[in-house]
Amino acid sequence: MNMGKEDKSKGEATEKISALNEIFEDVISDATDLIKDLRWSVKTYLLFGLVLICFGISEIAFAAEVMQERYYIPLFIAGVMFFAGAVQIYNYFRLGKKYARLLRVQDEFGKT
Repeated sequence: MNMGKEDKSKGEATEKISALNEIFEDVISDATDLIKDLRWSVKTYLLFGLVLICFGISEIAFAAEVMQERYYIPLFIAGVMFFAGAVQIYNYFRLGKKYARLLRVQDEFGKT
């Protein structure tokens, strides 16, 4: 009876390994495209971070007259945009550092 349980667990393990092998084969075959998509995704954090900071600056510039009348809502909106932009830029550097090795390996393979 104990042998039946071992055979069953070995069969389940074999099925799991087979399924994982299929997944890894797909990932390996699409690795180049996956890394290119990852590189672009990381770069978009920088782009949108800079765009948000520019929108924050323009919000202050265009609302300067309103702020003189002590309406600080545009200043709050600009502050939120600056903060969101800073978070996006931080994520760019964080993810760039996290995936630097992977992107470097892809660059080396791309040269050959």
